Amino acid sequence: MSIPLKEKVVKELEDYLKTDLYQVPRSLIFFNGILNDGSTVIICTPQSKLYPRRCGRTDLTTVQVSMLDKADHSILAFRVEGNQVYYLDFRNLKPYLTEEAAFYNNERRRTFWKLYIWSDRIQILRNKNSLSISPNRLTELGDYYQAP
Repeated sequence: MSIPLKEKVVKELEDYLKTDLYQVPRSLIFFNGILNDGSTVIICTPQSKLYPRRCGRTDLTTVQVSMLDKADHSILAFRVEGNQVYYLDFRNLKPYLTEEAAFYNNERRRTFWKLYIWSDRIQILRNKNSLSISPNRLTELGDYYQAP
């Protein structure tokens, strides 16, 4: 089973958003652009294989969350083995990224959240709530991105 190529996902988002996206310098998974109304958009495209529990796993660091916070609009495109892409407006995920759910890695000196991507939801480890989601549906981003 394959993981969707980030270039393909970025192209789909460019077509959907009707804008050009450019790779953020020194970042493999971040792309940014300017929407038709002049607002900024940033895209984060982490990838994950499927683990034996049949879910993908990825981490979001405080640095990445800060980057997502700074843009007017932020989109996560989780690329998961099995050719699945889970699109999510960062505003919908942010309330789940609590201080209580965060981990700290002494060796790397970074704070991060562990996310499990199931076929129907995203779960943040140490948070009892989860966020419903469906694969390969750009329309899950909401009405704002449907604007002409």
